[in-house]
Amino acid sequence: MGNRYLIIHGSAATKEEAIRMCGQALYHDGIVSKNFAQLCIDREQEFPTGLPTEIPTAIPHAKDEGIVESCICFLKLDKPVTFRRMDDDSQEIETDMIFNLAIKDPNEHLAALQNMMSFLNDPEALSKCNTLPEEELVKYLEKKIG
Repeated sequence: MGNRYLIIHGSAATKEEAIRMCGQALYHDGIVSKNFAQLCIDREQEFPTGLPTEIPTAIPHAKDEGIVESCICFLKLDKPVTFRRMDDDSQEIETDMIFNLAIKDPNEHLAALQNMMSFLNDPEALSKCNTLPEEELVKYLEKKIG
């Protein structure tokens, strides 16, 4: 059984707001606990997840006992928010594409992150995230990330 994908659109003024939107959507679908968004926000303070890839993205995530099944929530913002960089937290990126990972099995966590990383390093894949209609995008993500 692969990951589930949830795709949402919206606008946020800050990364916290963006992460909260993902967390709400995941919570609303019964996938994570009510605390999940806050856990991701807290973790983001300590360990930023902005990726300075050709098309910058961010992959906020957190371990949460309350995750029912693995799911990735993709949030497409109408304008970018600022994330600190994962590789250098004194630097920032602007992104309008956020992938909030809710991975149930801690042992799968690393593999999921590695799959995400190779996906996010592919500008062609990311431009598809910008252009594909929702249903096609879900199929595309299932195929590319697993």
